[in-house]
Amino acid sequence: MSKPRRDVNKVQIGYHRAENTETVSSPHTYAYSSGKSVPCTTKPDKPTVSNIRIVSAVAGLPPSRFAANASGKQEKNEEESESFAAAAGSASSSLLQGAPSEARTTVDGFPWSTRRVERMSFEMHNVSPPISNLFRRVLTTEVPTLAFDRVLIEENDSPVLDELLSHRLGLIPVAGPVMKMQYITESNQAGFNNLDPSRVLLFELDATGAKDAAVTPVYSRQLQWVPLPGQEKKTGAVGGASQAGNEEDAGAAEATKQSGDDDDDAVFLVHPDILLTKLGPGQRIKLKAIAVKGFGAVHAKWSPVSACYYEMKTSVELCERLTGSAAEALVKSCPTGVFGYEGGQKGGAATVVAPEKCTLCRECLRSDDKAAEGATNDGDRVRVQKDKTHVVFHIESVGQLHPAQILRFGLRLFAERCRALAEVVQSTEVHVVDANAKSLEH
Repeated sequence: MSKPRRDVNKVQIGYHRAENTETVSSPHTYAYSSGKSVPCTTKPDKPTVSNIRIVSAVAGLPPSRFAANASGKQEKNEEESESFAAAAGSASSSLLQGAPSEARTTVDGFPWSTRRVERMSFEMHNVSPPISNLFRRVLTTEVPTLAFDRVLIEENDSPVLDELLSHRLGLIPVAGPVMKMQYITESNQAGFNNLDPSRVLLFELDATGAKDAAVTPVYSRQLQWVPLPGQEKKTGAVGGASQAGNEEDAGAAEATKQSGDDDDDAVFLVHPDILLTKLGPGQRIKLKAIAVKGFGAVHAKWSPVSACYYEMKTSVELCERLTGSAAEALVKSCPTGVFGYEGGQKGGAATVVAPEKCTLCRECLRSDDKAAEGATNDGDRVRVQKDKTHVVFHIESVGQLHPAQILRFGLRLFAERCRALAEVVQSTEVHVVDANAKSLEH
């Protein structure tokens, strides 16, 4: 087996160092100083997306504290005295009124409101690192969501200070019709005396400590959504039964129906089991909070993702055919199972079976591996590379939006940025000055 030719667009992973790690922009965005040519590692960006995978981010985690209600340690609350599914679905009746019964069911002990907490991965080909990073920043800081931004505390007897309670409320993920709502502007400020239904969602909390309990916890599910005039039609049928009032709403409703999620405009708190504070007997907490539209560039509470990152695609190649003890030593050297045997049976020639499992531990590149008789330097037998123009994106949503919605809107924003930049470039006047003539003038 001949050694593969070195690729200038790939990082060469060695046991002691990595070579060819420089990453530069593509030729049309290249900006070296005069006199230097464009390196051969650059090529035009023509991104393509493939291998999209979406899985639940809560599946397999320890059950929610709601599941503990069945053990007999139930709180003094009528809504929590029912079964877990009913408790998760009816803890805030104003949030879930009209929701379909199947939406109230739970999976693996988690409430239905966490169904948008998902992990998404996809591969992007023919893209330079600066463009990959730009796309990551768009997904993290430019896709809008809803979050609490104004809090009016009327009474707070809890040990949590007003300021800390406000910060805690601000980090509660709020799901709603974010794409249909408008931003707060300098001329259209949000306040409790000026509640614009097109810009804010109003929530109220009124809880009192039970007299027969030493401590009464207050959870996020006790926040009640109070629909403003005009919001009942747009978002009141939380289960997705609202009627489209115009052609735009009808088109959005049809797209929602085709996507399989009939409650994109549902108003609810993603995690109903967030502990806000604790009350003693007779203590009370009463407040109002309004959620507004924003994006992560202003504050992290509006970021739609809890994790958004990319990594260069890893490729693992065998430079020569390994059999017998050499193959066995190579297979055993990898703790994650990147290598295997041809045909799946021990004794065959070594082959690469799962390059995506490579963690760059470099055990297969150890130069002092003498387990196999007559073994040569493993660094000459195995080549591990990172492709600079092929990245794997990973997105984990907070829960206000599905990862697919975040990706779709991020692509739209990315295209808008490119079009805006193209318009600026095309409308800019360029004056070419002869460098020699300029030097003669001086």
